[in-house]
Amino acid sequence: MDKKRANAKYSDGRQNIEFSVSIFLWEENSIFYVYSPALDLTGYGLTKDEARESFETVLEEFIKYTHNKKTIFKELENLGWAVNKRRKRVVSPDFEDLLSENEHFRHLYKSKDLVRDSSNVNLQLA
Repeated sequence: MDKKRANAKYSDGRQNIEFSVSIFLWEENSIFYVYSPALDLTGYGLTKDEARESFETVLEEFIKYTHNKKTIFKELENLGWAVNKRRKRVVSPDFEDLLSENEHFRHLYKSKDLVRDSSNVNLQLA
């Protein structure tokens, strides 16, 4: 998989959200999975591209739903993100924190041959 980050864009006409997040890819029983432990979101498909498209759809829907419900900052805080509501900026948890706090991810990381990108993740609401 060439791209190891997923991107989503959402605009409600007043605010724009651009999101980039590190992702992990693996194959199991001829199904490809794309997972973001920072958001606890998964996409899947019969090919890497289908899995990536599925994940990007899930990510976009997560952003759209939580933004519309005005819960995006609360949800990200619940997932361990550092949130600055006044500046409308957030930063994802460190990789080590994700491994220690997310049991599902810890299991995947130990048992699967994951392809990963360890870049930092930032979100800005403009």
